[in-house]
Amino acid sequence: RKGQTDAAHNIYSEVVDIWNRMLQNVVKMEEPVTETSLTSFVDKPKDGGEILDEAQEAEAIQMLHAIYDLQQNNNNYGPENMLKLLHTLALLHTHLMGYVKAQEFAQDALTCAREADLELDLSDLQNLKTFIDTKAF
Repeated sequence: RKGQTDAAHNIYSEVVDIWNRMLQNVVKMEEPVTETSLTSFVDKPKDGGEILDEAQEAEAIQMLHAIYDLQQNNNNYGPENMLKLLHTLALLHTHLMGYVKAQEFAQDALTCAREADLELDLSDLQNLKTFIDTKAF
């Protein structure tokens, strides 16, 4: 039984990692880029980057929320995994323009990191939270 649980956690973690990478690319494209003499030609996002179609959005919603429902009260899932899942859900809802929900997930992720005393670089998450806070009102 324990081996099956570990295998399930590994699969959940891999699924979350895949969606996290994809959504980070998508949300970066959506954030406005401030124009300076340097960024106007160096850092500007290229057109034709990754975007999600309706089917991918539906799949992400279904999969990530199912994993969240299964793992939110499971101490064996681990705070690092929960942090990434919450961050990924915040990214998803930012992409879907559900900023209030995105704000909740981002705050839960920061709280999870603080409560678990995780020593990780949270700058991407904090930047996302700041971006969401400007959109949610």
